[in-house]
Amino acid sequence: MIKQFAKAAVLSAAIFGAASQMAAAADDNPEFFKIVSTSPGGIWHTFGTQLSEKLQKKFPDIAFSHTPGGSQKNQMLVSEGKAQMGFSFTPVSLEAWNGEGSFDRKYQNVRLIGTFYPAYLHAVTRKDANIKSMADLQGKVVSPGKREWSTAQAVMQILETKGITEESLAANGGQMQFLGLNDAGNMMQDRRLDAFMYYGSVPSPLLLKLSESPGIDIPPYTEEEVEQALDALTPKGAYTKMMYPADPYKGVKGDFPVPVMWSIFLVSADMPNDLVEEITKTIYEDPDLQKFMGGGPSLNVELATSSLKDGPIPFHDGAIAYLKKKNAW
Repeated sequence: MIKQFAKAAVLSAAIFGAASQMAAAADDNPEFFKIVSTSPGGIWHTFGTQLSEKLQKKFPDIAFSHTPGGSQKNQMLVSEGKAQMGFSFTPVSLEAWNGEGSFDRKYQNVRLIGTFYPAYLHAVTRKDANIKSMADLQGKVVSPGKREWSTAQAVMQILETKGITEESLAANGGQMQFLGLNDAGNMMQDRRLDAFMYYGSVPSPLLLKLSESPGIDIPPYTEEEVEQALDALTPKGAYTKMMYPADPYKGVKGDFPVPVMWSIFLVSADMPNDLVEEITKTIYEDPDLQKFMGGGPSLNVELATSSLKDGPIPFHDGAIAYLKKKNAW
């Protein structure tokens, strides 16, 4: 009887201890959890909305919200505790971490969860503009994106490796126009724009639409051009080389090397490990999120640490715990 009582006491203590640990973990969770992405219409915004809704169902005691942001300020918001999670691009996050570029100080109270999707830096040309290579952009009407976009600065660095600048375009009868994607798409449909430099995942709803009318092409980079681009792009180490998908759009061959920057997930360094581990699992395993991104390199746990693991920004311990379980660390 005494032995049975002792066993029962040990079992009760174990159950109580486990319950206490679970309660303590729950107590560590924040009351509010804000995700910052970008303005409505983009992949980040739609994905952020879906992710917030799914996490709300998993953690009903936490008030999840999703608001617009932008790659330039998301890491600032997370680091300052004004948001708990955000989306960014590798070059922007490295500059924020180091307090370089447009950042006046270091923003380091953030940790990585992993990669989101590779953003391919490439040119989209109107089919009848007869642009067969990157060099053919000279003298054309070209948009690198909005002037204030960090990605527009990257595009300008790539164009300069081909001797293409705002001044050289004008001197050769062309023009550089600093347009958002919607305006660029509309002007291309109206045949007032020959090309725009685009960064994003594949396939793109915008490019699928333009491939139908007026028809598009994507002039290939050569290996040498990609190496030149990677050498010119800053900050160093923020970009890598990947192959552009084959036959991505109607009439477009693809299958050539291209400079890539990763879209990434950031989380506050103050978030508890168990919560971040479950968020990481949701990101990489939820079937609806996988279907939305279309698979491939996007939301691929095997690529979650690509070009990030040996970088200066550390991964969150909760994300590491999940990635180890998936043999991805």
